[in-house]
Amino acid sequence: MTTIADGLKDVFLAGVGAMALGAEKTQELVEQLIAKGEITVEQGKQINSEVLRQAQATGERVQQQAQTATDEAVRQAKATASHMGEQAKTAAELAKEQAESAVSMARSQAEMATDAAKKDSASFAEALKHDVLEAQMAMMTPEQRAEFAKKAAEIAARDNAPKAE
Repeated sequence: MTTIADGLKDVFLAGVGAMALGAEKTQELVEQLIAKGEITVEQGKQINSEVLRQAQATGERVQQQAQTATDEAVRQAKATASHMGEQAKTAAELAKEQAESAVSMARSQAEMATDAAKKDSASFAEALKHDVLEAQMAMMTPEQRAEFAKKAAEIAARDNAPKAE
């Protein structure tokens, strides 16, 4: 798997290769100018030294930029991993809360079933209906509760409205 650091290394090496090729071409040009007598050997050495110095400075600058980019990529990767870890922890906590709520609701229903054996079936059904609604509402978001309340009000209004004959 290729990483960002590998990509930056490749870019750096390509830059170094380009600089080396440029230095070779410069050397050839200087040799041609010396051969034609347009510059002296000393001037050719100075030109080559300057090109080499500039190539080294550019190489160091590119290497420093690549290191900075690599460090930033590592920092961002660590931040992302930390954030995802926090999200996983939050999801686990929510799952635990929902499991606890389900267990509590099951216990409540078991208690109601025990009570039902002692009470008549109509009052048990009414109590069970209310408990189930309470359990459902406890697991709803505020938006879902508001929508549920709106619908319940519509049904109540419809049930309480005088029937046209």
